[in-house]
Amino acid sequence: MQKTILPLGLLDFSLAHVQSVKWGCRSRNLHQAVALAPSPAPSFEPAEEKNVFSGRRRRRRTPGTLTTRDSGELDSSPMFKLPKSFASPMSELERRVLALQTTQVPLDVLHSQSLEATPGSEAALFPRYTDEELLSMYEDLLEIPLAQQPVEVVKPSEEDRDTQAMIEVRQRVHVYMRDGDLGSAESAIESVKLSGITPPEDIINMVLGYHALNGNIERFERFMADILTGKLSETQRDLHIKSYLRDPSVFASRAFPTRAIDLLHKYEASGLHAPMKSYTRIISSLFSVRPSPSSPSISSTPDVPLGRLAAHSQAWDLFAHMRYVAHPTPDAYLYALMIRACASAPLSPEPERALDLWTEMLDAGIVPTKGAYDAVIRACGKAGGEWVHEAIRFARQMRDRFGGSSSTVGGEDLQGISGPRTWTALLDGCKRVGDLGRARWILAEAVRAEGLTEEMMQHMFHAYAAYRPPFKRGATRIVDDGAVIAPAALPDQGEPLASATEGTSDLPSVSADISSDSDAVPTDLPRMDTAPSFSHLPPQSPGEVIAEARALFDRILHDTNPTSHSSSNMPPSPLAGKFNVTLTPRLLNAYMSVYYSHASIESARDVFERLFSSRGVGLMGDSRTYVDALEKCALARPRERDIAGKWVEELWMRWEELERQWINGVAETTMTARLVERAHTAVRRAHLLNNNVDRAITLVRTFMLRYPPTALLPPARSPSSAHVDAPSQDVMNKRRITLFAKPPILSTRTVLSNPSATPRPLVRLTSAIGPPDERVPPLLSFADVELLHARLVEQGRGKEVGFLKWACKAYEGALRTRREAVLGAQVSVGEDV
Repeated sequence: MQKTILPLGLLDFSLAHVQSVKWGCRSRNLHQAVALAPSPAPSFEPAEEKNVFSGRRRRRRTPGTLTTRDSGELDSSPMFKLPKSFASPMSELERRVLALQTTQVPLDVLHSQSLEATPGSEAALFPRYTDEELLSMYEDLLEIPLAQQPVEVVKPSEEDRDTQAMIEVRQRVHVYMRDGDLGSAESAIESVKLSGITPPEDIINMVLGYHALNGNIERFERFMADILTGKLSETQRDLHIKSYLRDPSVFASRAFPTRAIDLLHKYEASGLHAPMKSYTRIISSLFSVRPSPSSPSISSTPDVPLGRLAAHSQAWDLFAHMRYVAHPTPDAYLYALMIRACASAPLSPEPERALDLWTEMLDAGIVPTKGAYDAVIRACGKAGGEWVHEAIRFARQMRDRFGGSSSTVGGEDLQGISGPRTWTALLDGCKRVGDLGRARWILAEAVRAEGLTEEMMQHMFHAYAAYRPPFKRGATRIVDDGAVIAPAALPDQGEPLASATEGTSDLPSVSADISSDSDAVPTDLPRMDTAPSFSHLPPQSPGEVIAEARALFDRILHDTNPTSHSSSNMPPSPLAGKFNVTLTPRLLNAYMSVYYSHASIESARDVFERLFSSRGVGLMGDSRTYVDALEKCALARPRERDIAGKWVEELWMRWEELERQWINGVAETTMTARLVERAHTAVRRAHLLNNNVDRAITLVRTFMLRYPPTALLPPARSPSSAHVDAPSQDVMNKRRITLFAKPPILSTRTVLSNPSATPRPLVRLTSAIGPPDERVPPLLSFADVELLHARLVEQGRGKEVGFLKWACKAYEGALRTRREAVLGAQVSVGEDV
């Protein structure tokens, strides 16, 4: 068995030192060898081998100076050759180390040392050395010092100088953009390109992003054409599409983004698909398109823009098209957007489709975000019924995944659920099933977290309106010492009552509870005789429902306009928190719905006048405000019909003014053709309840003068005619229905590639019939005049019955012709449909 004389530690150090010297100084070993080698004897070369420069006198070199050359060049030089027996110092050092490794240790020495050492120790295998011997060994090993690494001075290359220049340009562009000097920023980038240097993409995208944000399509495309050459990057394609979406004519008016969709399909046709972010932008813009105007002054023109129904269908078609053409698997954000769209479907919510998308997202391995959870909760909650339990289940899953608030007060299965969007979605579900208990708990959590919004308060008031209190005054009996005296009859059981917790002997009258001055809005809370306690138990009577709703609305007025209330009028602890929400017409309509549901018409009328009249608070209502009030009068009880008849006359005068503005198109209102139909139906029914049949017939004739059946079929009608006559069949046949031809972007014909002239989705989720037509002007159906028809038959007025029948059939025939024209429209030659 061979053993080395050196200890293991010293041997490892020696080998490491040799390797470092060998690899660190390989380029200089030969030069050091030459410096240490003896001077060779001069060699005489034959004359025939000498070149023209051999006769020159060489410069005498001082000893120890060498010219740096490559090792291969030195070996091949005939002027200096090393002796064959010469060994370099590195080779000599390696030989000596190898000899130490292969030296055999005598067995007697090894045996004697093993007896002195502890078994298993390193000293039992190696001999002992003195300090002098070790020092001599190290001197031998270190006699050749480590070669000093040469310091390489690298001159900056052209590319590095360009980088320094780009840093300066980038800084200048940042300063220009910060100061709003867009022209100087563009000039700086153009000067860089003129100098032959390619500008960095980040500063180009900075300028393009500014143009895209402001919707300046012309400057965007001009700058893009001047600077960019070749294919656009994904970011630049996304900014290009964004500029079309942010165009003021599209973004501010929430119009149909036709040009942006065309640009998207053109990129697809060129082989440069836009990123998924661009598809998400366009789909989101489609879901925010406003309804198409249906006023007679606009709906009869050829330039009727596409509205919400067409945009909603186009968004789903584009979603399917994207998965077929560009991106098969959407991301979590796009899934959340499509699930949220299921809640805001034009006709009715689609919770089944929302759950299908949710399951598909999970199967694809995509982790749902908070936005996706809020979207599916909203879709299920908006469907109402049993779907509300699904919404609560998803809310608990969201709480378990992302955590929730630390609240443990009430709420039961909703404990820990937080977030304004989640609260809003759950409130939307609670109001549809009349679950006021959960709604009150969510409201308390939102107020405590200072996350209350206008939409949440709107849902809260709707929940109060949909709630049905268990206490019914007419079903109670007054008991005195165990004997039943009499049932507690009221003039009208539908009127709100006082709190059930008050003593029966001190029950205030209905007029004192509802029609008192404390019912005036706004009023200070301390002026109320009995402030609601907002206890864990929901309101037990209509009076308590109205008292809580009134207290909430007063608190909103208090926080919205604090100058009108003193600091001493702060509400009690149940309403502690911030109620800084905006008073919008939707919120006011929701508050009025509580009175329409739980109060008498007289009380509702008083509150309406105090809110919307110039003598009261003077808040602004919209068209739905008057439609709700008219429909409340149309459902008046027998004892309230006299008051309802008087109020209808006042409401109709204000409505006529709004409708006239809508017809002329001079005011931007929320009125639609369907609201016009509802208003006219309600006012006719209100007059019929008071046996005013002649006034109802007059209203039908007025409606047909404003919106004749011919308005459904362009060209424009003639509104100046004094009498309403049935359109002749010749006129109907001569009409050329070209206005309602579907634009190419909505065409449902199956194609395999996008035509360059009219690009459109290749895959659609919309049926071949297409979306419903929301541009139909107001019309009259038999369901709207059914009660009037019954009264006329009862009175035996056959002439008016015939007129009513003709009117309904005229609208029905015009609507049928319009539908056939839309489905089978003829377009010009060369246009792809």
